[in-house]
Amino acid sequence: MAQPSVTFPARFNGPPASANGGYACGVIAAQVPADLVEVTLHRPPPLDAALLVEQSGTLYEVRPAGGEVVAVAKEAHDPVDAVAPVQDIPADAVLALAEANHPFRTCFTCGPDRAPGDGLRIFARRLPGSSVLADRWTPDESLADDDGAVRPEFVWAALDCPGGWAAFGRIPGGVAVLGRMTARIDRVPRVGEQCLVVAASHWHDGRKIDAHSALYSSGGELLAAARAVWIDVTA
Repeated sequence: MAQPSVTFPARFNGPPASANGGYACGVIAAQVPADLVEVTLHRPPPLDAALLVEQSGTLYEVRPAGGEVVAVAKEAHDPVDAVAPVQDIPADAVLALAEANHPFRTCFTCGPDRAPGDGLRIFARRLPGSSVLADRWTPDESLADDDGAVRPEFVWAALDCPGGWAAFGRIPGGVAVLGRMTARIDRVPRVGEQCLVVAASHWHDGRKIDAHSALYSSGGELLAAARAVWIDVTA
């Protein structure tokens, strides 16, 4: 039996030369037979390169043949709490990527230079008087399987960057990258289904910053939730 492997196509970048962290974590998580998976990124996930998935006990290590570990995944047991939904996004909500220079303008999830239908174009907005960020998202057909259901790795991607912008809010002017992500998916959305993404950050410890994010249907149904640790690379 051939050894399992994963590849991150160039379309799904975060920083220009590496994969979007949430997308990469979602692809890796699919290799773990568990409903709740934690993925830790040890190195920037390379684009267009086959990475082997090697099981070692309860851990799943992802690396190039003969190379160093890029990521480690395992089943998670602590429940993931969801950020509460918001009823509306006020007109005076502050666009998070306008609060500082966007460090990765071609990011698959939140890059403002990505065209509609190419990137997700999820632009988290900070709600007035609140620590919560939110945006609307309607998945397009390029993200779905043959039945019109959005593939899980794109749900991970949608949960990733809003949490990252919440984390960025704790290091004004700084830059952070995803270090660890755990996600639960109760239901994947369908193509054309309007969704709400919300995110918040609760603590900052040294270089580590927490983030929580959640995905809801327009009717308030919880679709997915994630927690993450971001690493301040400017500290």
